[in-house]
Amino acid sequence: MKITQIILVSLLISTASLAIGHDKNKIESKPPVPKKMVTLIIDAGHGGHDPGNLNGSKGMMLEKDLNLTIAKKLGDYIEEFLNGQVNVIYTRDKDQFIALENRVSVANSKKADYFISIHCNSNNKTVTNGTETHVHNANSTVGINLANEIQNQFLNRAGRNSRGVKIKHDRGYNLMVLKDSKMPAVLVECGFMSNVTEEAYLNSDKGQSLIASAIFRAFRDYIEKRHGIKQNSHGAIQKTKTPRYKIQILASNTPVAIDMPDFKLIGAKIEEIKLEGNTFNYKYYVGNFENKKEARKMLKRVLESPFKDAFIMRFD
Repeated sequence: MKITQIILVSLLISTASLAIGHDKNKIESKPPVPKKMVTLIIDAGHGGHDPGNLNGSKGMMLEKDLNLTIAKKLGDYIEEFLNGQVNVIYTRDKDQFIALENRVSVANSKKADYFISIHCNSNNKTVTNGTETHVHNANSTVGINLANEIQNQFLNRAGRNSRGVKIKHDRGYNLMVLKDSKMPAVLVECGFMSNVTEEAYLNSDKGQSLIASAIFRAFRDYIEKRHGIKQNSHGAIQKTKTPRYKIQILASNTPVAIDMPDFKLIGAKIEEIKLEGNTFNYKYYVGNFENKKEARKMLKRVLESPFKDAFIMRFD
């Protein structure tokens, strides 16, 4: 072979090698290939004969009911804004008891990508407040990253007190739904029912919606970074409407006659609202005010009647 031919062949081989190396680097620098569908298990803690934490104030919801309400709101946000990209599976969608091992079994059998368990906290110190997100241990890297996203949303977008991300070492014990789940799993403590102010927030529609939207935003942002999944094009979560204020005077698990004598003593129209799946399915209100100042005037009037436990509720 002539020297010029040898040089030509060498150049061709070198050029080919460079091209292969360039292509390889290009492939490695590409973002993760988007998954066509991510499966998320949403676990509303407790249920049925297991109430979880009891309500601290009369007329407030039990933990099992708060968990389910927030879980459903989270699922609604995901189905609206990530429709067709995230498959939502609930461990329970009504007031029923599901054993811990069955919750884990559902998640593992469905080969889910993520597991989010919703709970509400309690403490002997009634001043304690704030949110926490739990993972199994420090090796749960994906879970810890998602947990940090959730706490960041609670603190910076929802304006909640963040108590941080907790691991097994912080708790001093394992949580089965975190330990035995084969996918990244987090357990969110949405607030303290033992704190009067925070319990009222947890029981309000605004509070529940803000908590659910904070978890949604964290999950949305995380799966966009990890899987390339983006929110649907029809926009962000809609802003809440102008709030209204009503006075809750009674909550009951059975209907109460609107014309009963104690109601008549208030001297105002009584509104009955029926809520399915709650400990108290029937709630009774008076008033419908645009500002809290007017609501306080009505509350003062109501407290002079037999309903000494009445309080203001905000509706958005």
